[in-house]
Amino acid sequence: MRSLKISLLLWIVIMLNSIAQVFMKAAAVHSLAHAVSGIFNTWFITAAVCLGISFLSWQALLRLKPVSFLHPFCSLNYVIVPALSAYFFQESVSIQCIIGICCIIVGICFTAASVSSEEVQFIRPRVIKICPPDVAKAFISSESRMLTW
Repeated sequence: MRSLKISLLLWIVIMLNSIAQVFMKAAAVHSLAHAVSGIFNTWFITAAVCLGISFLSWQALLRLKPVSFLHPFCSLNYVIVPALSAYFFQESVSIQCIIGICCIIVGICFTAASVSSEEVQFIRPRVIKICPPDVAKAFISSESRMLTW
C-alpha cells in the first residue's frame, strides 16, 4: 500500500509539473501584448496552482523516500512536455529530441536501479550522522510532530 501511495504521489508531481509547463506556454501565447497581463491570465493562474499542488506532493514524497531515488524520475518531464507540446501546440519533435528522450528514459532506469534498498529505507540514520548533535536532536523531535501517511 505504501509503495502504491509513493508511486501515485510521484506521478502526481511529474504530471502536474508537465501540465504546468504547457499551461505556461498557453499563457505566453494568449498574452503576447504585455508580460504583466500574463500573470492575470487563467492559463497562468492554473499553472501556478498545478505547481503549488506539485510542490506539496513533492514535500510529502521527500519524507517517504530519499531525494537520490526520487529526483531522477522528475526527468520524465523532459519526456512528457515535448509530447504535450507536439499535441497541443503542433511543435515539431526532431529525431535528436527523440534520441535524447530515449537516453533520459535509460538514465532514469539506471539511476533508479542503482539506489540500494538500504538507502531507500533508512534516511534518518544518515541525517543524524552528518548533522551536528543539536541539529540531529531537533530533527528527531520535529519528525515526531510531522503528519504520518
